[in-house]
Amino acid sequence: MDKVKTGIKGMDSLLDGGIPKGRIILLSGSSGTGKTIFVSHFIKEGVKNDENCVYVTLEQSKDKLIEDLKNIGIDFDDMQKKNKLKLIGGPVAHINFFKQKTKATFEDLTKEMEEIIKQSSASRFVLDSTNLFTMLFDDDVERRKALANLVAMLDKVKCTSILTCEVKENSNAISWHGFEEFVVDGVIVLHRIPFENMFERAVSVLKMRGVGHSQKVGLVTITKDGMEVYPDRQPYKAVYGNHNT
Repeated sequence: MDKVKTGIKGMDSLLDGGIPKGRIILLSGSSGTGKTIFVSHFIKEGVKNDENCVYVTLEQSKDKLIEDLKNIGIDFDDMQKKNKLKLIGGPVAHINFFKQKTKATFEDLTKEMEEIIKQSSASRFVLDSTNLFTMLFDDDVERRKALANLVAMLDKVKCTSILTCEVKENSNAISWHGFEEFVVDGVIVLHRIPFENMFERAVSVLKMRGVGHSQKVGLVTITKDGMEVYPDRQPYKAVYGNHNT
């Protein structure tokens, strides 16, 4: 199976070479674990390989995202100018206003994203985040349908995709609503682990349909150069439970 590189040093070792091409991955983690940085590396790697990419942000304004990422050497503005990246979205309140004004359904929003992917000839897609995407809908039934509809569309267009998902702090849950992990092909979890008077970051691959992957919990660092994974250096404290690793 063809693999897609994440662009994060050390991460592809845990993935046995990378993310399976055309698959949809859920990237989970609590606030501050590095989800946006992870998916930004994923986009940067695609552009480096002359792929077209689409990034949908609901977390913050596009200008703020561009400014923040420049601090770790990822230049979304330059990627847009070269027509390699289509950056769309903005704070979810703006999207919700549009949805209410136009009476748009989840099918309409998914169709809009599909058209952007096709027009861009994109092979990589990011949605940041599924939490805010599902907030656009009124109940869990509609949220499930919306997410399933989105995943079905991404599968149809064969776009290798990462959907971020924030989870509650100090929770062993891997999604917010409890159904997100069942509609995707793989799940990667970013952890923030308390150890004495500090936190350590770590990453693990919980699920990857059809391919093998490491069962290790790898140490993660984030510096001015971005994210790096150390697959052979586990954090001092286990992710689950109180025993040492």
